[in-house]
Amino acid sequence: MSDRLLLEKADRWEINGIEKDFHESLSRKDIDMMMRIWAPNATLTGGPGVTAVGKKEIRKFWLKSVAFKPETRWVSDTPAYKLRLTVNGDRGTVSFDCHFVDVNSENVVVTTAADMEVARIDDRWLVTSMLAGSSTLSP
Repeated sequence: MSDRLLLEKADRWEINGIEKDFHESLSRKDIDMMMRIWAPNATLTGGPGVTAVGKKEIRKFWLKSVAFKPETRWVSDTPAYKLRLTVNGDRGTVSFDCHFVDVNSENVVVTTAADMEVARIDDRWLVTSMLAGSSTLSP
Protein backbone atom coordinates (compact mmCIF):
# COMPACT_ATOMS: atom_id res chain seq x y z
CA MET A 1 0.00 0.00 0.00
CA SER A 2 1.37 3.44 -0.92
CA ASP A 3 2.16 6.07 1.71
CA ARG A 4 -0.60 8.28 0.32
CA LEU A 5 -3.22 5.54 0.70
CA LEU A 6 -1.99 4.73 4.19
CA LEU A 7 -2.25 8.37 5.23
CA GLU A 8 -5.76 8.63 3.77
CA LYS A 9 -6.79 5.47 5.63
CA ALA A 10 -5.41 6.89 8.90
CA ASP A 11 -7.21 10.20 8.28
CA ARG A 12 -10.51 8.39 7.62
CA TRP A 13 -10.05 6.45 10.89
CA GLU A 14 -9.49 9.67 12.84
CA ILE A 15 -12.42 11.47 11.18
CA ASN A 16 -14.64 8.48 11.95
CA GLY A 17 -13.54 8.86 15.59
CA ILE A 18 -15.13 12.32 15.65
CA GLU A 19 -18.54 10.76 15.00
CA LYS A 20 -17.94 8.09 17.63
CA ASP A 21 -16.86 10.66 20.24
CA PHE A 22 -19.81 12.87 19.33
CA HIS A 23 -22.33 10.11 20.03
CA GLU A 24 -20.54 8.74 23.08
CA SER A 25 -20.38 12.22 24.65
CA LEU A 26 -24.13 12.66 24.10
CA SER A 27 -24.90 9.24 25.59
CA ARG A 28 -22.70 9.90 28.63
CA LYS A 29 -23.66 13.58 28.93
CA ASP A 30 -19.93 14.30 28.92
CA ILE A 31 -19.61 17.93 27.84
CA ASP A 32 -15.81 17.89 28.08
CA MET A 33 -15.62 14.95 25.66
CA MET A 34 -18.03 16.75 23.33
CA MET A 35 -15.96 19.92 23.34
CA ARG A 36 -12.71 18.11 22.46
CA ILE A 37 -13.96 17.51 18.90
CA TRP A 38 -14.55 21.21 18.08
CA ALA A 39 -12.13 23.70 16.54
CA PRO A 40 -11.78 26.97 18.50
CA ASN A 41 -13.77 29.06 15.97
CA ALA A 42 -16.21 26.35 14.90
CA THR A 43 -19.86 27.03 14.14
CA LEU A 44 -22.90 24.91 14.97
CA THR A 45 -26.21 25.62 13.29
CA GLY A 46 -29.00 23.83 15.13
CA GLY A 47 -31.98 25.26 13.28
CA PRO A 48 -33.21 28.42 11.55
CA GLY A 49 -31.66 31.38 13.33
CA VAL A 50 -29.84 29.16 15.85
CA THR A 51 -26.10 29.35 15.26
CA ALA A 52 -23.44 29.03 17.94
CA VAL A 53 -20.02 30.46 17.10
CA GLY A 54 -16.91 29.40 19.00
CA LYS A 55 -16.45 26.76 21.65
CA LYS A 56 -18.02 28.81 24.46
CA GLU A 57 -21.32 29.23 22.58
CA ILE A 58 -21.26 25.63 21.31
CA ARG A 59 -20.80 24.40 24.88
CA LYS A 60 -23.84 26.45 25.99
CA PHE A 61 -25.86 25.08 23.06
CA TRP A 62 -25.20 21.48 24.11
CA LEU A 63 -25.78 22.07 27.80
CA LYS A 64 -29.23 23.55 26.98
CA SER A 65 -30.14 20.66 24.66
CA VAL A 66 -32.61 17.94 25.62
CA ALA A 67 -29.89 15.30 25.20
CA PHE A 68 -27.82 16.79 28.05
CA LYS A 69 -30.70 17.24 30.52
CA PRO A 70 -30.23 15.05 33.63
CA GLU A 71 -33.67 13.46 33.28
CA THR A 72 -33.06 12.44 29.67
CA ARG A 73 -31.80 8.87 29.54
CA TRP A 74 -30.94 8.33 25.90
CA VAL A 75 -28.28 6.39 24.07
CA SER A 76 -27.16 8.09 20.86
CA ASP A 77 -26.14 5.94 17.92
CA THR A 78 -25.50 6.11 14.19
CA PRO A 79 -26.15 3.00 12.13
CA ALA A 80 -23.02 2.36 10.04
CA TYR A 81 -24.95 2.54 6.77
CA LYS A 82 -26.02 6.12 7.63
CA LEU A 83 -22.45 7.38 8.05
CA ARG A 84 -20.62 9.06 5.17
CA LEU A 85 -17.24 10.73 5.28
CA THR A 86 -14.75 12.25 2.89
CA VAL A 87 -11.10 13.27 3.06
CA ASN A 88 -9.35 15.74 0.80
CA GLY A 89 -5.93 16.69 2.14
CA ASP A 90 -6.38 18.56 5.42
CA ARG A 91 -10.14 18.90 5.02
CA GLY A 92 -13.03 16.48 5.13
CA THR A 93 -16.71 15.94 5.84
CA VAL A 94 -18.79 13.72 8.09
CA SER A 95 -22.53 13.20 7.62
CA PHE A 96 -24.72 10.94 9.72
CA ASP A 97 -28.14 10.32 11.20
CA CYS A 98 -28.50 10.01 14.98
CA HIS A 99 -30.92 7.58 16.53
CA PHE A 100 -31.66 8.44 20.15
CA VAL A 101 -32.88 5.39 22.03
CA ASP A 102 -34.65 5.86 25.36
CA VAL A 103 -32.97 3.60 27.92
CA ASN A 104 -36.22 2.84 29.78
CA SER A 105 -38.54 2.09 26.86
CA GLU A 106 -35.82 0.86 24.46
CA ASN A 107 -37.57 2.80 21.69
CA VAL A 108 -36.09 5.27 19.24
CA VAL A 109 -37.50 8.57 20.50
CA VAL A 110 -35.73 11.11 18.27
CA THR A 111 -33.83 11.00 14.99
CA THR A 112 -31.64 13.83 13.77
CA ALA A 113 -29.09 14.37 11.03
CA ALA A 114 -25.80 16.23 10.91
CA ASP A 115 -23.41 17.45 8.25
CA MET A 116 -19.99 18.38 9.59
CA GLU A 117 -16.98 19.93 7.97
CA VAL A 118 -13.72 18.89 9.58
CA ALA A 119 -10.11 20.00 9.25
CA ARG A 120 -6.69 18.90 10.42
CA ILE A 121 -5.59 21.58 12.87
CA ASP A 122 -2.28 21.15 14.74
CA ASP A 123 -2.20 17.46 13.72
CA ARG A 124 -5.73 16.76 15.05
CA TRP A 125 -8.97 16.40 13.13
CA LEU A 126 -11.60 18.81 14.51
CA VAL A 127 -15.10 19.94 13.57
CA THR A 128 -15.05 23.38 11.95
CA SER A 129 -18.78 23.55 11.25
CA MET A 130 -21.90 21.51 11.85
CA LEU A 131 -25.36 21.84 10.38
CA ALA A 132 -27.91 19.83 12.36
CA GLY A 133 -31.44 19.02 11.31
CA SER A 134 -34.26 16.60 11.67
CA SER A 135 -34.55 13.26 9.94
CA THR A 136 -37.20 10.60 9.74
CA LEU A 137 -36.92 6.94 10.53
CA SER A 138 -38.11 4.73 7.71
CA PRO A 139 -38.30 0.95 7.38
